[in-house]
Order: sequence, then structure tokens, then C-alpha cells
Amino acid sequence: MSWLKLCVGVVALVFTCALSAKPSVLLVNPSNPDDPFWQKVEAFAAFAAHDLGLEYDVVYGDAHREYQHQNLTEYLSSHQAPDYAIIINYPGAKGQDMKLLEAHKVHYITLEQTLSQEDRQHLGYPGEKLKFWLSELSHDNEQAGYDLAKELTEQAKMQPLSPISVVAIGGHYGAETDHRVRGLNRYLATQNMSLSQLVHAQWRADIANKQTTQLLRRYPDTQVIWSASDEMAMAASDAAILAGKHINKDMFIGGFDWLSPALDRIEKNQLSASVGGHFLMGAWAMIKAYDHANLGAHEDLATKISFKLAVANSENVARIKPLVNPE
Repeated sequence: MSWLKLCVGVVALVFTCALSAKPSVLLVNPSNPDDPFWQKVEAFAAFAAHDLGLEYDVVYGDAHREYQHQNLTEYLSSHQAPDYAIIINYPGAKGQDMKLLEAHKVHYITLEQTLSQEDRQHLGYPGEKLKFWLSELSHDNEQAGYDLAKELTEQAKMQPLSPISVVAIGGHYGAETDHRVRGLNRYLATQNMSLSQLVHAQWRADIANKQTTQLLRRYPDTQVIWSASDEMAMAASDAAILAGKHINKDMFIGGFDWLSPALDRIEKNQLSASVGGHFLMGAWAMIKAYDHANLGAHEDLATKISFKLAVANSENVARIKPLVNPE
């Protein structure tokens, strides 16, 4: 009888431990700890993990696909594999991080639509060719690019500026920039306007600053600078001011990300607009992991989730600023 009680006790203990074990989630931050946008994504993801009772850890990609793959490989070789991972694929990486997670049998959620057409054909969509790929969570980059273009040109139209000339600063060559620029061009087509030139600054402020100086020399009548990120937009603003331009009078500049310094600049008439809301995508992915852990197989849950972003301008920035403050 005592052996029976012992067996029952052991089973009960194991069952209790199984119930109390928290699902673990690894966030693969594609940048570094001091990146202002990804820092915010990471912070809100951590808050969500805490609220949902998830174990949380982070590894960094150091702003390069090879570094990201190397750091993720080292993490998985030195730690117990997490139950879930949240990653963003670098363009041209051919899904190497996803294949690594597949080998370790880690369920994962991807952020953004960054795969090239070639990689998409090879890798497919969540659950098609890769067993542990649960979901692709992204925002509507094309619509966001359209909305930013509309906001900047409508602000410019309120001034006696005609015709309106537009240049654009993209990030890396890849799907994210392509989708945003596609929205920009779609809007310009509705206005019978054309883009003077698109340059790629690799998401770097220093490159964007130099490119803006060159663009303004080449196209001195430019009134709108559309940028694929706030960091690059603020650098463009600095270059435009140095060139004698006046923000929100004869020059209108905007970007993406709702970075706090960018929102401050909008309040001070040093930037025209910012599109954002996607700093919450890490938190949404945590919810996705929680749902899978508690509700069952990924076939029962949405494999592709897309949400829209919003424009911050001088009229609504005071309401938006508290939303992006982690405190």
C-alpha cells in the first residue's frame, strides 16, 4: 500500500510540475540593445511575456544576417531550446534561422514580410513546408507607405508650393522597403505625380544624412522627403535644415516607427509625420505563443496576421506620445 501511495505521490508531483512549468519564448532581436526602435519592441514584448506568465529571453542579431545566425546558433548550443521563438528574417538569408529552429524543434513566429520572392517560393507560408513555423505577423507596409506619402503631400499642398517634388529614402534592398515604396508610388500615381529619385540608406542615419544633401543639390526644388524609418527621416531633416530649408514650410519630411525623438520633433515642427504602431508586434507574437501553448495546434489558429499602422502628425502627436512610453 505504501508503494502505491508513493507512486501516486510521484505522479501527482510530476503532473503539478508540468502544470506549473511556464512556456519559454526567445525573442531574436535583429538589431542590437541600443537600437531605439527594436529596444521598444523588446520592452513591450517583455511586458507581454510577464503578464502572460511566459519565460522570456532575448538574443541579438547585431544588425546583420550572418551575425544573427551565428548568435542564434551559439544560444541554442549553450541553452535548453525554448518552446517558442520570435524572429525576423533578413533579406537574402534563405530562411537559415527558420531551418535552424526546425532542427531544434522550436515553434516560431516570424515578424514582418521580409522574404524575397525567391525565398518565398522555396519556404512557402507558415505550416506549408516548415513544420514548426506557426505564424507570420506583419503590418500592412504598402498601405503605410501610401498613408505617409498622402500625409506629407497634403501638408505640402497647404503651402503655396506647386508643383510638389518628392524624393524617397529606403532602408535595405528587400521586401520591407519594397512594400513601403510600392505604397508611396501607388499614392503618387493617384495624384499624377512621380518620384524624383529613390535611394537606399540601409536604415543608417549617417548615410541618409549624406544622401539627403546630395539629393537636395540634384533636386533643389524638392518639397517632400519620404523616408522608410524615423532615424533616417530625422537625419534627412538635419541635412535639409543645414541646406536652408524650413520644416513644415517649404520642406515636409516623415518616416516610420513612432520613435520618441521623432514624435518630439513633430511637436517642435522639426519633422512632419511618422507612421507607427508596429512596436507592439513583439507583444502580439507573445500572445500568439501563449495561444498556441494553451489552445492547441497551429492549424486551429491564424497563420497570417496583418494589421494597419497609423500616422502621427502635429494634430494627434500629444495623444500618441503616452502610448509609446514603456513606463
